[in-house]
Amino acid sequence: MLLPPSGAQMLPGQDKLLHGITFILLYLMGSRAFPEPTNRIKLFGGLFGYGVTIELLQGLTGYRSMELLDAAADLAGLVAGLLWSLRKRGAGSCCG
Repeated sequence: MLLPPSGAQMLPGQDKLLHGITFILLYLMGSRAFPEPTNRIKLFGGLFGYGVTIELLQGLTGYRSMELLDAAADLAGLVAGLLWSLRKRGAGSCCG
């Protein structure tokens, strides 16, 4: 995340899609590690803070850029992960 970019994107918007998928997975893994409902807000806030911090640090490197849309993609992934975890919990499945 803080190393120089490695190459060109294959698809337009690929970077934003990868941000969203990464934060969905981070939220889902975190919600499994800390399943208590009171931890959802802490997990959500902590992961969003992590995403914003990464963007701020990238802006300081000189060879990467800080992008508001990356943080928005992180937030979208977190919301999707939260909704998915709530849906799975409500269904009474093994994985929520």
